[in-house]
Amino acid sequence: MTTVLYRVDDRLIHGQVVAAWVPYTRATRIVVADNQIPGNILQSKILRMAAPPRLRVEILSVRQAVTFMAQQRSGPGLLTIMLFVGLEAVAQAIEEGLYLTELNLGNIHSAAGKLQISDSISLDKSEIACLRTLQKQDVKITIQPVPTAPAVDVFALLQRKGW
Repeated sequence: MTTVLYRVDDRLIHGQVVAAWVPYTRATRIVVADNQIPGNILQSKILRMAAPPRLRVEILSVRQAVTFMAQQRSGPGLLTIMLFVGLEAVAQAIEEGLYLTELNLGNIHSAAGKLQISDSISLDKSEIACLRTLQKQDVKITIQPVPTAPAVDVFALLQRKGW
């Protein structure tokens, strides 16, 4: 299985992913890696309903998702988008053995105490620390809501904001 996109998006399976990223990447599967959602039957059902019928959806804990990805065979037509709710899950996935070189940031919601660095990305100090850790591991991190939008280096935006 080839992973065609690793993305942090707190909305998970939604319009931008289904209407833009799935056709662009020709993905046949989405793996949601999160430690809360697999235990929430209603939320899991809603996520599965948001995906087109031809798209396989796996909703797993971060550890299970990393194991699942490692055990999958590659081959033509096995193209996967891996979605994370937040950066902490990405950091855990890497600790669990996931290897990635690029990470797409789609949406990280705004909240009190967060620094808004783009229309769709707001970060607190712990999330910025996660980004810095990923940067040290040579992960290229960009903000790109849809494939037709230009990819923007997250660290360039942080630098402009004085971080």
